[in-house]
Amino acid sequence: MEELLREINNKLEKIIIQNKDPNELLTINQVVAETGIGINTVQKMFKDPELPVQRYTVPFRVTRQAFNKYINENHDYLSERGN
Repeated sequence: MEELLREINNKLEKIIIQNKDPNELLTINQVVAETGIGINTVQKMFKDPELPVQRYTVPFRVTRQAFNKYINENHDYLSERGN
């Protein structure tokens, strides 16, 4: 699991290095494309009440800044299988 978190953090650093707008709204597909995190994992993240997702838009969106903050926190359940 630590290896997975390390890999996610490395991919996240690439996003931060690109100097993109922290207030840009990202969809699930954009997060998957930019980070390389699997779509199922990103969908779990978007369902987590700790991630401030804009649910009144279709598709759901989250700010880059909120996603970066969320991904830097420990979320053990994301690596559990069978959920």
